[in-house]
Amino acid sequence: MLIKRRVWIFAIITVASVGLIPLAPNPSFADPTCGKFEQSTKSCPEANGAINNGGVDLSAGYETGGGQGSGNEAGGGAGSGAGGSGGGQVGAAPVVDPLAFVRDDFTVNCIPGSPCDPNLVVRVSDLVNFQPAAPSQTMEPRGWSVAGLPANFIASASEHSRTGALLGYPAEVHFTPVGYRWSYGDGAQASTNSGGATWAALGLPEFSDTATSHAFASPGSYAVVVAVVYSAEYRFAGLAWRPVQGTLSTSASPLGVIVGDAQTVLVNRECTTNPAGPGC
Repeated sequence: MLIKRRVWIFAIITVASVGLIPLAPNPSFADPTCGKFEQSTKSCPEANGAINNGGVDLSAGYETGGGQGSGNEAGGGAGSGAGGSGGGQVGAAPVVDPLAFVRDDFTVNCIPGSPCDPNLVVRVSDLVNFQPAAPSQTMEPRGWSVAGLPANFIASASEHSRTGALLGYPAEVHFTPVGYRWSYGDGAQASTNSGGATWAALGLPEFSDTATSHAFASPGSYAVVVAVVYSAEYRFAGLAWRPVQGTLSTSASPLGVIVGDAQTVLVNRECTTNPAGPGC
């Protein structure tokens, strides 16, 4: 007599990273391996699944044949011939425990270059849909300077995030300012780690040298431009932050500066009257 026993199989599908297509909280999958009898009687078991830390846990029940066979079956019952009495015990199929719990592991392949790819490399050139904020800038004295004396320039930028499509998938990109590049309009350039501060904040008198100051050699009108340099990191929904390869920069609007000459002012009559006076 053929006895059917039920074996419950629990399978875990482990994904290298969170999949691209969101799954329902408790997806249900039809069992494609049902036998003809189960399909005809519509008694196929269902697999129930749930998202679990970047993977999908599945459980399903299956009908398997087993048990004690008749004497005419291979390995069944008591038989005659070579092997003598009890020979049927040699080839008997193992009895399956109806309460057995079997655990199998499977790996779902990930499309290279997609968010679940652990070797995915994102470069700043991939951030075409993410525009970081431009810095603000000002100067001391405001809008003018004296040739040969330092003018103090101050720029400001902060950490911020942008959302958009990265490689075709929704993502978030976080920008962090890591440096500033100055172009003073007279051919001189400089790079600094910070955006600078006012003379008052630094506790310095006016026209003092600072990390972001510049002295124009000649009078004239100049356009000063500062660009902030950002490092970036990104994440897809549910994933940890990952670094973006390289840095990118964005510039502020040009700041106009009028530079003039400093004239000597006599405070003790004319030089013809007092040749030894200041400035003579």
